[in-house]
Amino acid sequence: MNKELFLRMSSWSQLFFLCLFSFCGLVIASVLTLLIGVGTDSLQSLDFMKAMQVVQVIFIFLIPSLLCAYLFHKSAPRFLKINKPIDVKFLLLSILLIFAIQPLIAFTGYYNGLMTLPESLGGLERIMKAMEEQAQALIEKMLTTNSIIILLVNLFVIAITAGVTEEFFFRGSMQQTIKKICKNRHVTIWITAFIFSFIHFQFYGFVPRLLLGALLGYIFLWSGNLWIPVIVHAINNTIGVLTFHFFHNTPIYEKLETFGVGNTLWATVVSIVLSGTILAILSREYQKNNPQDFTI
Repeated sequence: MNKELFLRMSSWSQLFFLCLFSFCGLVIASVLTLLIGVGTDSLQSLDFMKAMQVVQVIFIFLIPSLLCAYLFHKSAPRFLKINKPIDVKFLLLSILLIFAIQPLIAFTGYYNGLMTLPESLGGLERIMKAMEEQAQALIEKMLTTNSIIILLVNLFVIAITAGVTEEFFFRGSMQQTIKKICKNRHVTIWITAFIFSFIHFQFYGFVPRLLLGALLGYIFLWSGNLWIPVIVHAINNTIGVLTFHFFHNTPIYEKLETFGVGNTLWATVVSIVLSGTILAILSREYQKNNPQDFTI
């Protein structure tokens, strides 16, 4: 294939094709789900739903990002930043960061969940609440199990697969493409984080997911290695899966859900201080390796 035509395309065109390929992946995955599900009468099967979720994120996120990296850049691995060895120190600090920031995520999630819209937008609010309830019901249905084997399957589907595919798409491809358009790396990170949170269509968890997306964006920017946000994303999702598995429907689960709120507000304060300290360290590491740049 002659790539010259693609290599000469503008950044806006590259972003357009990334979104187009993702939409085509959504259509293909949806058609496959219907054809296989109807043909095998397994649309309501949890095993089928998990398998199709893997197929969907591969078609919607992973394939478009790999395809765009191949078409629009001379070296896909170099563009995606997956060809460098992992900085172990940076990785360990990033892992510590995702644990340190959990109370702040819970704090923002709690107050985001209390969101109410003006009376004039009551119809939209009802739709958003219905979507949130459906999503929560599906997640609970998928995660509820007493089997270690199914727990491992859940970790593969929700932690590993999501961590890899979403980071390749949002940080590896979208963030870097948007950066070429708007030039400002901070604006780029927050735009990408906004899209990352919005695309989940769970608006009562929008703010914590926005913060997570921005955090992953900065980790990617400062580390220069896509595998680090992939690992951190997977660990964050693993925390959620394991917390649900071991504590759901117990008093401990409710306390964990609101840890950092009310009587435990101190945890959010500690979380902010620890997270800010680690972010400052990571930022200085980036500044040391990139003295020509200025960062927060």
